[in-house]
Amino acid sequence: MDLQVPSATLAALLLATVRASGFVIMAPPFNSAAIPVAVKGALAMALAVVVFPHISGDLPTITAGFLIVSAVTEALIGAALGFVIQVLFTAVQLAGDLIDLSGGFSLQPAYDPLSLTTHSSIGKLHYMLATTLLFTSGGHLLLVRGFVTSYEGLPVGGSMPTDQLGSTLVTVFSMMFLAALQIAGPMVAVLLLADVALALLSKAAPSLNIFAFGFPVKILLTLTLLGLTFPLLPPALDALMNTGLEAITSFRSG
Repeated sequence: MDLQVPSATLAALLLATVRASGFVIMAPPFNSAAIPVAVKGALAMALAVVVFPHISGDLPTITAGFLIVSAVTEALIGAALGFVIQVLFTAVQLAGDLIDLSGGFSLQPAYDPLSLTTHSSIGKLHYMLATTLLFTSGGHLLLVRGFVTSYEGLPVGGSMPTDQLGSTLVTVFSMMFLAALQIAGPMVAVLLLADVALALLSKAAPSLNIFAFGFPVKILLTLTLLGLTFPLLPPALDALMNTGLEAITSFRSG
């Protein structure tokens, strides 16, 4: 018994897998190196299986040129959608990096084997907490829903909305820095006041070696008051993810 599958079905499954692969590679929390490549591939295939029945009927005549051009376009679209989410999600780690810079932890960055880069300790802690919150709150399911919904504005065979992508990136980068300042603002303000107090102390007692105990005092103060930023993470992450979902579902191909 021979199993015959229509060419439109195979083409739709292929193109849906390509877009899903680009999204999974770029979007958190799926882009973590802690997730094996085989699992990422299986996730991309699962997303493609969900969406390809809805796009198989809208495909034009299947040709080799159409498949090549559409595959490249779909990969770029998926990567762009994931990159928008990644930029907003990085705001949490940027907030931790600001605290590290103010508290003195950035003098000794730690090597992160998952991302193969060096990160400050508190910045990596905030990123891990945000990832945990994303899973426990079901935010990863909302990201998947946003990816599936993106086909309404960006159907298979459509063009890449480069003009909309540019304005969206400007907006999400602005929100990334704003959210980072809102999360790290209380701690940065406290550490700034600590610097002012140490400067006044050095003026009042010039014989004291401020550099000998200034950094330990700031590090102790940072660790003591680090919990001030934790209650700000859930609402900030919720607002960032909502903005990301609105961004990726608002794209319209020309």
